[in-house]
Amino acid sequence: MTHANTALMLLLLQVSLSGATADTLEEFSAYYSATTNGIRGTAERHLVRLTDRNYRLNVSLEAKIGGLEIGDLEQASEFSYADGQIKPLTYSYQVSGVSSAVETVVFNWDAMMALSADDEQSRPVAINSNTLDELSYQLALALDIANPGETTYSYETVDGHTLDQVSFRVLGEDIISTPLGDFRCVKLERNREASSSRTTTIWLALDWSNLLAKIEQTTASGLAITMELTNALIAGQQVTGLND
Repeated sequence: MTHANTALMLLLLQVSLSGATADTLEEFSAYYSATTNGIRGTAERHLVRLTDRNYRLNVSLEAKIGGLEIGDLEQASEFSYADGQIKPLTYSYQVSGVSSAVETVVFNWDAMMALSADDEQSRPVAINSNTLDELSYQLALALDIANPGETTYSYETVDGHTLDQVSFRVLGEDIISTPLGDFRCVKLERNREASSSRTTTIWLALDWSNLLAKIEQTTASGLAITMELTNALIAGQQVTGLND
């Protein structure tokens, strides 16, 4: 897979912010388009309530060049939600097409360990009470934004065989245009090391449970990627723009 293809696939992994309230998580379906250097991608994600406390969030995407499919990705997180806290249970990630990769993480909260496995090996990872996976942390961000007051939001995740820190800072509010309409958003930027040339900026729709409305990313090689919301339902309600 080329560098541009890989960058697009990684960007599409970051579209899982939305659909949270203080007491429960709202079921939702959201759809996105992305473009960069002639590569077009589409992504959709769904949050489904499995039991009173358990949910499944899944993301699927497809990347194409000139109408030819070059890769697919499936990512899923099953977790419990109670007392305002997300507890991941299982996480999976699979890429197929020009390149392939598989990763799974199973959380054991009694032992405070996670078993992380990829194509080559599996390893235990010691976790903390606030550890999340690479998908569920994004829902945690939506929850936290719903209760404003902070300027920086940080999360610990299982990333491969180690723990990683993911952090975003609030840049303010903005009104942006997307294929689905105009949205009043909170704008955030991912914090990275000062030496990094990568940037990620996201806009969350404040009137729609902090649904991700837009994301822009610049890769280390200078490749610019944009993703925008094309359609969405939250708790069975059609998402619409300010002028609709």
